[in-house]
Amino acid sequence: MPVSEVHHVAVTVSDLERAASFYEKGLGYRRTLSAEVGGPEMTASLRLPDGTTGRVQYLQGPSQIGQLELIEWAGEKLPAHPVDHRRPGVFLLSFQVPADELDALHDRLAELGGTCVSRPNKVLLQNYGFIHAFAAYDPDGNLLEFVALPDRAEILAFRAAAAKEEA
Repeated sequence: MPVSEVHHVAVTVSDLERAASFYEKGLGYRRTLSAEVGGPEMTASLRLPDGTTGRVQYLQGPSQIGQLELIEWAGEKLPAHPVDHRRPGVFLLSFQVPADELDALHDRLAELGGTCVSRPNKVLLQNYGFIHAFAAYDPDGNLLEFVALPDRAEILAFRAAAAKEEA
């Protein structure tokens, strides 16, 4: 039996307030649960060093599914590691955005301290069609993708045209 969709993603940040503000003002997410975390049960269940503590801030988009949990751990801060597409693990967080909002979102994220990789552009995905997308780094260097997807009719039309060309 399959489990549910991804409920939330936990992202370690160097400054909880700065990161929460970025996602709140940039993406329109709203703050929900805020808490201090730690204790022997948490360190055992997550295999953290004994005595690990921190603060969390959950942010929620339009639904309760796919929340962000930002975590600022207490103690010495390590520098962000550069995103390397070859390294196993989480590569990026992707957010769906209406096509007519991509340019404004790009500009807003840049104003809030995000580093945009490029302007929104058109990208062909094989067997799917064209998407419009751009990527940006949040203030801690986490890679974020913002994508406008074709609707079902556009996908089916793209596939029909491709099949017709192959015939």
